[in-house]
Amino acid sequence: MIRISEIINDNFKDFWRNSKEHKYLKYVLKGGRNSAKSTHIGFRIIMDIMKYPITALVVRKVGNTLSESVYEQLKECIDILGVGNYFEYKVSPLQIIYKPRGNKIIFRGADDPNKIKSLKVSRFPVADLWIEELAEFKTENEVTTIEQSVLRAELPKGLFYSFYYSYNPPKRKQSWVNKKYNTAVIPANTYIHHSIYKDNPHISKESIIEAEEMQRKEPYKYKWIFLGEPIGSGVVPFSNLVFRKITDEEVRAFDNIRQGTDWGYATDPLAFVRLQYDKTRKKIIFIDEIYGVKMFNSQLSEKMHCKGYHTLITTADSAEPKSISEMNSQYGCRFRGAKKGPGSVEFGENWLDELNEIVIDPSRTPNVAREFESIDYETDRDGNPRAKLEDKDNHTIDATRYALEDDMEHRVARISSKSKKGFI
Repeated sequence: MIRISEIINDNFKDFWRNSKEHKYLKYVLKGGRNSAKSTHIGFRIIMDIMKYPITALVVRKVGNTLSESVYEQLKECIDILGVGNYFEYKVSPLQIIYKPRGNKIIFRGADDPNKIKSLKVSRFPVADLWIEELAEFKTENEVTTIEQSVLRAELPKGLFYSFYYSYNPPKRKQSWVNKKYNTAVIPANTYIHHSIYKDNPHISKESIIEAEEMQRKEPYKYKWIFLGEPIGSGVVPFSNLVFRKITDEEVRAFDNIRQGTDWGYATDPLAFVRLQYDKTRKKIIFIDEIYGVKMFNSQLSEKMHCKGYHTLITTADSAEPKSISEMNSQYGCRFRGAKKGPGSVEFGENWLDELNEIVIDPSRTPNVAREFESIDYETDRDGNPRAKLEDKDNHTIDATRYALEDDMEHRVARISSKSKKGFI
């Protein structure tokens, strides 16, 4: 058996250390083509099966892709590790059995995630889960169903649940998997690792040539395919985002505060933002947010009063004059309607884009962070970007536009050509 330390790529040593020590429940390995994500998860699964009396479940969205992908990947990992004599392979059903103990790696397609609910293993509990090509799943709920099917009971002492996920990020930033894992807001039980082909010393010369050729001819596609970046329309809406810690001392010194609200509609959340506008340095710094689905005006008012935000004027979407009146007359807050008008949306978005910095602390304003970094431009039927952001998951962005309405230099409708960023 070869020493595992001899074959782990340098870029994966942090992943290997954390997974070996079971520091997290979820290990998300994303990145570009040929970056060895699946290989390193394969090594981890094999080592876990040999060390612990557990079962490993390997899942892909479509069942008929298992035998020629993850099954062969794990066989290759066993060969590289030099432990082939310890394993037995079966194809009907697909299984890899660790002969000294009898525990297995089993494979399932998730064409219907509910079928995995009935999975039962009598002797060795399912503790390892690997979902390969995570982005193939259309919704997060499909994945959650599988996870909950595994997380059924407390494991015996000395055993640990470990969930591994591998995928190439989808092109669209609004994909659920990008919004969940390509973000500054990550759950405490989740480890994120990103890798590219340049991190893989075993990649073929032909693959490197292919990547370099695409970089030269199609740089945006190269970023997506080989660097694993969700490029969206190919143009970054807010390249001025700065994610950092914002201290209480810093907030106490702010003296040019703005507030804005985008009202919730049915399942759309209400979004209130509070921020500092630094006109001299052309930047905004987010201080706080109030965000929630089915939030009544009375609840918003209560939160604003508790935080002392009710005394400052809040500019809100003028499409809800009844809510504005209610916040003023019934709940003792200071609200006014945004002026809006033709072209105001595009102008406001462009104005924000032209700031030097949009500073966000994800611990203070997680929904602001999520929406600003995952938003993308609308595209036409040919996939070319329009000079307007997509009208979804943009509630804090709209609230920010309203908050800064008076600070925007022009009231007339204007749409920037954006030619400097790739628009035609």
